[in-house]
Amino acid sequence: MDRLAHLGRVVSVAGAARVAIVGGGYAGMATAVALAESGIPTTVFEAGKELGGRARRIDYRGEVLDNGQHILSGAYSALLRMMALTGVPETASTRIPLRLSLRPEFTLQAPRWIAPLHLAWALLTARGLTLPERYAAIAFMQSMKACRFQVDPGQTVSLLLAAHHQPEKLSRYLWEPLTISALNTPVNVASAQVFASVLRDALAGKRECSDLILPRADLSALFPDAAARWLAAKGSNVRAGVKIKSVNATTATQHNESKFNIETSDGETLPFDAVVLAIGPHQFDSMSLPQALNPAIHFQYEPIVTVYLKFTTAVNLPETMFGQTGGIAQWFFDRRQLSEQAGGGENRGALIAAVISASGAHEEMTHEVLASTVLAELARHTGLLPPLEWHKVITEKFATFACTPELHRRRPPALTATPGLFLAGDYVAGDYPATLEGAVRSGVNAARLVASHLSKTATA
Repeated sequence: MDRLAHLGRVVSVAGAARVAIVGGGYAGMATAVALAESGIPTTVFEAGKELGGRARRIDYRGEVLDNGQHILSGAYSALLRMMALTGVPETASTRIPLRLSLRPEFTLQAPRWIAPLHLAWALLTARGLTLPERYAAIAFMQSMKACRFQVDPGQTVSLLLAAHHQPEKLSRYLWEPLTISALNTPVNVASAQVFASVLRDALAGKRECSDLILPRADLSALFPDAAARWLAAKGSNVRAGVKIKSVNATTATQHNESKFNIETSDGETLPFDAVVLAIGPHQFDSMSLPQALNPAIHFQYEPIVTVYLKFTTAVNLPETMFGQTGGIAQWFFDRRQLSEQAGGGENRGALIAAVISASGAHEEMTHEVLASTVLAELARHTGLLPPLEWHKVITEKFATFACTPELHRRRPPALTATPGLFLAGDYVAGDYPATLEGAVRSGVNAARLVASHLSKTATA
């Protein structure tokens, strides 16, 4: 951040710059925090009542839900730094060594040893794999290290695994679940290069990078809410529930630089020196934007469906978080155990979240049929279940862009053709998939570009 801080000091000498950030998700809030670190205040506009964008809190029948269930990785350096900086308490998440449990056949557990011994031991002792399959996994990681995790950019994950002779069962139990979890894209079309980048950071780095970090707080509280409080103390403004009608570039007479007027749904017209669009491309049509962004950026998307099951009494799950090797649901989470509200009384019923990533047959099911199917799958792992009080199906249709080789190559840069207008979001060019970490990294990068732009216009 030294370079960014220096640029911020240059801007502050020339006078207070007005920077708008459209979107209060993880990318937008990260942009605002990174700019505030360098002394550049911002105004964040969020159309929804809750901060977080596609990773936000939802209140339903007395319960705090999320519009998706996210797992953080110990490799999420940018997000974890932002959480610490803005005062997110350690109790907001729980950190455990790498553990993948796909019941009933497969379990992989990494010990707290130094890297790479922790991963070698985890692979060598993985339950459900034969010895040749375990060695094949180790050989694959060694091959990835040898090529520095750089693979054919046009290759899919399935082709990469086939080229490295990965056995079918190993791929089904290990590599495919990792691909779905990280890229939210089926392996037959998922980008091998993005998958390799995830393996590089999560499995080939320090032992701590392979840790799983399970949120205990809701997704809005996990970072955006704390960021908003931190920003307020730094002189920035976060305005939730304010929709943007238009972002208009105007040609300034001084320095011949484009500046902007933002029109809100409340009828306000506000001037800004720079604007960061921290919303998804599918939201561009909801407002009038500078012509330089047309034609709109087109992506295909993959959904994430979360089925919440609220029971009248407790449910004894075999683990707080576990997956399964067959069925529609990929992962189950015991929200009551994870939640900061745990211990709220013996009579509080269990709240289970079942996650279904990427597209599939479940998209054709009604909510009733989907909930019943997931309930039956859960019962296979728990035995007889108590009565169901209610269920709630939350579908995030635009959860992530489809992380295919083609779309990965088409990810746009943060810098647009309009001076002073920048993009931030998990879809913006980078080596990470559409994750919370990818969103935060894009926000930090956008902040760097904004500060550089403002310093140039201030000293021109």
